[in-house]
Amino acid sequence: MSSDDAYLSFLEKANSDHSAGQQSQAQTQRTQTQTVHANAEIPASLQSMDAFYISETDEPFEPVVLEFEGAGRGEWPGSSQLSSLIVPDNDLSNSITTLSASSFDPRNQYPSVFKAVRAAASGKDEDVEVKVYRVDVGSSRVDYFMLGLDTEKERIVGFRTRAVET
Repeated sequence: MSSDDAYLSFLEKANSDHSAGQQSQAQTQRTQTQTVHANAEIPASLQSMDAFYISETDEPFEPVVLEFEGAGRGEWPGSSQLSSLIVPDNDLSNSITTLSASSFDPRNQYPSVFKAVRAAASGKDEDVEVKVYRVDVGSSRVDYFMLGLDTEKERIVGFRTRAVET
């Protein structure tokens, strides 16, 4: 009977899910970023966006509305401040860089996205600065935040999109 038990053990081991450990490792490497604080009102210009960021995966532009006191004073969040807004439980400040709009969109494919951010930030779409933050959230995954300052409501508004960059 011991040979039957040994054979059964062999079969169970052979049929076990060997990728279980790899999945948990992959899940811990991905960081989920927050886009809208609780009870935040999403500006109309951000709700109506129907555009996708083109990378190895085509991802939608999702609204971002995050309370930030500095916005009321015209101050942009630094890396550590943005990290605490989008991932309160994890410090991603070393994974955040600021890009120019032209380096994010060198072919001018997303003017409607920038226009919507400007409109959400000021109620009109002229002469409002938009900053692009690049956040590394995994080995080949990146979140891009296109943000403007809503000084009146002390918050940052805009869009987040995701990309796979290998």
